[in-house]
Amino acid sequence: MKILYSVQATGNGHISRAMELLPFLEKYGQVDLFLSGANSSLALNAPIKYRSKGLSLFYTCTGSLDMTKTFRNASPYRI
Repeated sequence: MKILYSVQATGNGHISRAMELLPFLEKYGQVDLFLSGANSSLALNAPIKYRSKGLSLFYTCTGSLDMTKTFRNASPYRI
């Protein structure tokens, strides 16, 4: 069976959960990974077949939205 597993890479939480789930999915078939976003510091230790920059939100050290960095890194033509 073919499985398309899409992971949101806008933070480390999604990546860490994906690393835990991936071995279980691989038991049931061939897994193709689609990674969307570019704001994570963890590496997904698996081959990524599809990638999209997506729209990543950036935050300040106090947890509020960093509008300047978010808009600077946004590229509507590459989403």
